[in-house]
Amino acid sequence: MSDINGVTGTVRSRSREKQTPQPLFSVNGLSLSVCVVMMSGVATGSYAAPTSTIAGFDLATLQARGISPSVAQYFRSAPRFSEGLRVVDLTVNGERIGLTDARFDSEGELCFTRALLERAGLRVPSSVIDGRAAADHACHDFRAEYPKTVTTLRPGSEEVALVVPTDALHDGQRGSGSYARGGTAALLNYDIQAVNSHSRADTNRYMSASTEVGFNLGDWIARSRQLYIANDRNTTTEHLYAYAQRDFAPLASTFQVGQVSGISPVFGGVQLMGAQLFPDGIENRAANAGVLVEGQALSQSRVEVRQSGALIYTTVVPEGPFALKNLPLLNGTSDLNVTVIDTRGGQRSFVVPAASFRAAVPVKSGYAASVGKIRDVERRGAREPLMGMGSGTWAVGRNSALSAGVQATEGYNSLGWALDSNFSQRFSVGVRNNLSRDHSKKVQGARSSISVGAALPWDVQMALSATTQTQGYRDVLDAVSREGHEGSRFKNQYTAGFSWADPLFGGFSIGYTRGSHFNSRTSEHVYGSWNKNFMYANVGVTVDSQVGQSSQAKDKGRNDDGVGVRLQVSVPLGGDRSLSTYARRQGLRSSIGTAYDERVDETLNYQVRSDHELGEPAGNTLGATLNTTSRYAQVGLGINRDSYNTSYSGQVQGGVVAHSEGVTLSPYPVEDTFGVVSVGDIPGARITTPQGPVWTDPWGKAVIAALPAYQTSQLEVEGKSLPKQVDIKNGTRTLEAGRGSFSQVNFDVVKVRRVLLRATDSGGEPLPQGAAVLGVDNTFLTTVVGDGMIFLSNADALKTLKVSSSNATSCVLKLDLAEQTNDGQFYETASATCR
Repeated sequence: MSDINGVTGTVRSRSREKQTPQPLFSVNGLSLSVCVVMMSGVATGSYAAPTSTIAGFDLATLQARGISPSVAQYFRSAPRFSEGLRVVDLTVNGERIGLTDARFDSEGELCFTRALLERAGLRVPSSVIDGRAAADHACHDFRAEYPKTVTTLRPGSEEVALVVPTDALHDGQRGSGSYARGGTAALLNYDIQAVNSHSRADTNRYMSASTEVGFNLGDWIARSRQLYIANDRNTTTEHLYAYAQRDFAPLASTFQVGQVSGISPVFGGVQLMGAQLFPDGIENRAANAGVLVEGQALSQSRVEVRQSGALIYTTVVPEGPFALKNLPLLNGTSDLNVTVIDTRGGQRSFVVPAASFRAAVPVKSGYAASVGKIRDVERRGAREPLMGMGSGTWAVGRNSALSAGVQATEGYNSLGWALDSNFSQRFSVGVRNNLSRDHSKKVQGARSSISVGAALPWDVQMALSATTQTQGYRDVLDAVSREGHEGSRFKNQYTAGFSWADPLFGGFSIGYTRGSHFNSRTSEHVYGSWNKNFMYANVGVTVDSQVGQSSQAKDKGRNDDGVGVRLQVSVPLGGDRSLSTYARRQGLRSSIGTAYDERVDETLNYQVRSDHELGEPAGNTLGATLNTTSRYAQVGLGINRDSYNTSYSGQVQGGVVAHSEGVTLSPYPVEDTFGVVSVGDIPGARITTPQGPVWTDPWGKAVIAALPAYQTSQLEVEGKSLPKQVDIKNGTRTLEAGRGSFSQVNFDVVKVRRVLLRATDSGGEPLPQGAAVLGVDNTFLTTVVGDGMIFLSNADALKTLKVSSSNATSCVLKLDLAEQTNDGQFYETASATCR
């Protein structure tokens, strides 16, 4: 076993043999400089590693220089870490682990505690050096277990580097039991939007409230999601689901019971009242990040997204292009129906086929089974028979997966298979085929789809999909419906998407969707964009085709149908400010506008804009929006005023977590795996989490809204956000949370009282420079500097000090400090008399 001196970098033996005494050296100018430098290092908290070399000092010379002999006693050994718990920067086999609590003994040797070994990802030996120590303080005999370990201690920079054999590394594979489990907490997620638009003729109001309530208990997840919509004409309440869920690690599967959305790699999602078991990891909201809905709003508009007949998402978007991400999909095999409703009631709709986002939802080997009663979520009188569904997915080689399944209910059955393959990380293809038989309607048919994704040369990305079905094909929702929509069912669906990024020519993307129906009706949607950064401006062009005819009789003959083109030029003004101008042509309508955007800080941004409608009827529109992320919620406000209407909009979203220590608010929605972090009782501490930055409330707590299941997450407290009188032992923590767990993380903080003390003797003269200041048990603290000044890094822990001068005299300082005030100063000043 060998150690490396962090000062000289030399490797030395850890021998305990007695060393030959070194001759004393006389103190000249150089040696005195070395002593003073070492003294300064102690004053700033610098310590070092142990060594067998003993350094000697000429005590008479030190006394002549006014330096106490107590200082020489402390510095008789080479630099080392001081005894006790220290925060160090840990590195293992060249990989930085981060800030870690490390314990050192009286000789400055590293103690391999269980906490240190687990933090470093090392195996924990069963033997300990001192069995009488408490379990959390016990030093495991890691060096004896792995004698080839090399320890490098750098006390001057507070660093510890370990080089260990590979067999000492802990196997972090899933199922090792190292993931956080259990915990109990309840939650409420909310997203409330409201629009109030009024003119001389009438007033229109719209409000939507999406809420999710539930709790985590013993790795069980319980959730209920509902959507409330109200306008001047009616009020609608959508209950999407209510279920309980738990992962079973031995089966590598997830179990759900309640109102669930049937999960299958070969069938479209069906809303059931029942239970299902599926391979763990498929039902993962992070997978929905790959599904993108793009479009363009002619004015401030409301966008509604439906899947399997259920309204899953609604939001208000401003004029211009919009892109919706992270949608709460019910499944990965059913189309999305998107409706854009402008402030005047005009509606346009388009479909995003499931084949186009199939690659965004992972396919995992295993078996899935669902059973339950079909739910009539559209409330159109559909039958609700009992249905069963089962499927399996098997790996085919290293890069392919084959899936097959069966689905059956009263008077209906269906078979399906799918093959998904990836080649060289640059090409993927998915093929799916379904056969159905509806005995009650005496029809049968087939549906087939194929999707292709490729990374082509010259950084071109391509995505294609095609779906076709025969007139006799029915999915299970068609079979249980009492309404006849044979002619309006689609016959073919095609999508194509291309993107290309080039430093010289900019970035291009285009998407095309076409659908044809058995009643000969067709629909098309084209969306394309180009964007280029120039030296002083950013130029962008978007093209959006007609997305569907208005469904309102009063909107027949509108002049804004057809292809729309929008040109925008943005000029940065320094910092996070920009000025944008645009020109748009939509059908027979044309308009121009200007907008000023500024991001004040990471929590606040706003926009002010002006639009002018050209032609007949001409008009001007003024608007402004303000968005802020506070400690407790995200808030958005907006106002628009034109020649006919004035509208106000508002949105507030966030989450609430109830736990054993109280109720804590979150500006982000809380997901399946989450936690609460505490930074003592310090309010306003900024913490970086996987979801984004959060700030502690008046009780020092904040919500970790989302933790990726079975992955490593890092939390970090920003030191600058803490009061100056507060020190944090370790500002970084890592978590590995199992799905459904609730974690409570505590950052230990110490409230310190730094004091610059002016000390005098009983005659009122400043204490001599160089005198040693000693604490409890004569432990060395610091020295007296010029004019009797003494700096104490934590005076709260000290009541009495002993000052030893170079002439072997000593006196006692009794501290009598005034009540501490949090005035934001790094230290306070005081006076004391040494008697």
